[in-house]
Amino acid sequence: TKWVLICNINPGGPFGGSAAQYFVGDFDGKTFTCDTKPEVTKWMDYGKDHYAAVSWSNAPEKRHTVIAWMSNWQYANNVPTKQFRSANTLPRDIELYESSDGELYLAVTPAPEVNALRAGKALKYGSFSAGTKKVSRKLPAENSGICEINLELVPRSAGKVYITLSNDKDERTVMTYNLENSTFSMDRTASGLTDFNKDFPAITVAPCPAEAKLCLRLFVDRCSVEAFEGDGRFAMTNLVFPQHPYTTVSVAVDKGRCKVNDLTVNSLKVNN
Repeated sequence: TKWVLICNINPGGPFGGSAAQYFVGDFDGKTFTCDTKPEVTKWMDYGKDHYAAVSWSNAPEKRHTVIAWMSNWQYANNVPTKQFRSANTLPRDIELYESSDGELYLAVTPAPEVNALRAGKALKYGSFSAGTKKVSRKLPAENSGICEINLELVPRSAGKVYITLSNDKDERTVMTYNLENSTFSMDRTASGLTDFNKDFPAITVAPCPAEAKLCLRLFVDRCSVEAFEGDGRFAMTNLVFPQHPYTTVSVAVDKGRCKVNDLTVNSLKVNN
């Protein structure tokens, strides 16, 4: 049994402003003793919009569940929204796992109750191949395009795999698996409205395991994208403000080809 000390900081996030870091160690009821040097920081989420994470005890099935505030104090008072200023993240279950470097890290996955939001018939696009010319598939039109995207791909000879959410106004959020340096990034610099604050346009980057098969789970809301590696090895939460909902998801590579084993999109029901 290990204890996890969650420390919400502002400023000091990996990409500026607010963020939630954590430390793994032991706790005797009075003193927390970290397993690593305090200078070694681990991040709960690698986006710019995950802060003030709150955890629950006595959750069903002895799960450890957290919810965070989905914004950043760099621009929280300036975001272009009406009737509200921010939302919370989806509830997430956290567990510890041992990585190849011998360190313990948090695995972060959407709580299973989130599956109950799925509505209607899923769009199952099956398997296909993608090259340097992007291959696009439609996203649901209902509920302002709010959806869950599950993607499984094999990079093959690709050095980088690009997954893009876009609309007909050429507003886009671009996610990149970089197989050469084992990272996942999200670029929101052209995602929609970005000029309301100089700190908003950003590219956020997370370390990710170098796997022969990559799994990604995306939750696209009216003004946010929450990305999860299939086994929870990273989470990335970013606000986006497209002027119209994203209507397509596309896959492309920088060289060679990659195989998409599966692409499934579920519309999500929401309370307006």
